[in-house]
Amino acid sequence: MDKDVLHQIEQILGYEFSNEALIQRAFMHSSAVDSRLDSNERLEFLGDAILSTVICETLFDKYSRYAEGELTKMKSMLVSRGTCARVAKRLGLPRFLTVGKGMISNKALPTSLAAGLLEAVIAAVYIDGGFDAARDLIVRKIKKLAKAGKW
Repeated sequence: MDKDVLHQIEQILGYEFSNEALIQRAFMHSSAVDSRLDSNERLEFLGDAILSTVICETLFDKYSRYAEGELTKMKSMLVSRGTCARVAKRLGLPRFLTVGKGMISNKALPTSLAAGLLEAVIAAVYIDGGFDAARDLIVRKIKKLAKAGKW
């Protein structure tokens, strides 16, 4: 990933990386590497957990009069593959994803790839800047899209 692409991604995210290797890994799909360990899959795993934690914490704090069942429904919608994919696409992140030759011809990435990319980016921010940086990214980007009625 060249410096211009890295800068574009940082502008979109509103976050500057200290460790550029993390963001490069976040944008590396398993189809583009020899070993799955060199892809963004492990970051997706961590990012999914961080996203769920931040969303749960935010809902818990904001909706003090909601019962567990109501909070669970809201959380499920906010952390779903569909929502994550929409957020990633609205931010324009999929255009930076490195994929293997067999996937290059696809005009649109499958929902699961766009969603996984967002989760990988969240994990990269978390590892690079800590929980507060990841929380800030999640709350800013999801809240902004929710207020704009984009999903």
